[in-house]
Amino acid sequence: MRAETFRIEIGGAEATDLYENVLGLQVELDDELAAMFTLRLAMANQPDGTWALVDDERLTAWQPVRISAGFDSSDGLIDGVITHIRPAFEADPSACTLEIRGMDRSVLMDRAQVRKDWPNRRDSDIASELFLAHELTPQVEDTPVSHDEAVSTVIQRETDIQFLARLALRNGFECYVEGTNGFFRPPQLTEPPQPVLAAHFGDDTTLRRFTVQVDPATPTEYTMAQLSRTTKEIVDVTAKSTTQPAFGANGSAALLKGGVPAAKTVLAQTVTTGEAELTALCQSGFDASEWFVRADGEVLANHYGHVLRPRRTVTVKGVGATHSGVYYVSHVSHEFSTDGYIQRFQARRNGLLPTGDEQFAGDTGLLGGLL
Repeated sequence: MRAETFRIEIGGAEATDLYENVLGLQVELDDELAAMFTLRLAMANQPDGTWALVDDERLTAWQPVRISAGFDSSDGLIDGVITHIRPAFEADPSACTLEIRGMDRSVLMDRAQVRKDWPNRRDSDIASELFLAHELTPQVEDTPVSHDEAVSTVIQRETDIQFLARLALRNGFECYVEGTNGFFRPPQLTEPPQPVLAAHFGDDTTLRRFTVQVDPATPTEYTMAQLSRTTKEIVDVTAKSTTQPAFGANGSAALLKGGVPAAKTVLAQTVTTGEAELTALCQSGFDASEWFVRADGEVLANHYGHVLRPRRTVTVKGVGATHSGVYYVSHVSHEFSTDGYIQRFQARRNGLLPTGDEQFAGDTGLLGGLL
């Protein structure tokens, strides 16, 4: 068992004097939402009638905050700003608390609704420009379609981060801010998985709880037809094969029994500029629908000895051959309290049964390491 540590920096300096007042610290990391933190502090009444921390200049709105956690060394969990301050004055002075909440720096891109045209640009060009405008380093992957103003122009009618999230969705991309970097790219599904999580595995057990839900009703085909603005002909596009790696041997189509028809989704009321954009949109919908296995669990963090992160893969073993394998982590809640360090997570998968390529550390043959 390894001892955890966490570090709180406010305004660029470690807030060492706050640690003795910490009642709880929670950091929520999600693949679709801004990262968020909640810090609960004990708030003592001083002999002169003042309240400790209430008037602390560090604990004010929009102050930069960085929270790290780890074991042998610390990993950054969130680099953001304070957005909410909530002091609670109870009848019992010893029960008075100060709650500080904050979000990552994407909240600074969500301050004003903007009306703007973006002619002759790819979605990736727009993402790079907006991240730079907010003093973030763009980590952007090119999108294929350039929106020629002779055919169409991309129009923004929302905040910058809402706008980029909309553009990301139609390309099958993720859009988020981590530290001082702005990301606009496909999910990183081929990177090496995080350290293995194990259930009911003796001394190697790192999962307190693991629950799986299988929903085989997801569509196995996405299609859309639209009149081309340039050729005036009908463009008909269908996506029914994946661009993503298989995390299981059997996809949802393999689960169909005799007499059960495959589900099909027809996209409508969405304007595109041509076949390339139409294809990207259908493929994005199909790839998103592939995640028909959803899981959630709770990690024994001190046994695991690692900081679990979203937007990365992790291998799970000890939950039977059907459900052991690689998952894509979509959400992690890191919680520090008097009960210790707890990591709760959500993950998804596009198949059942192992593919044979998994690395189940310390197993004795494939099935021996799974069951």
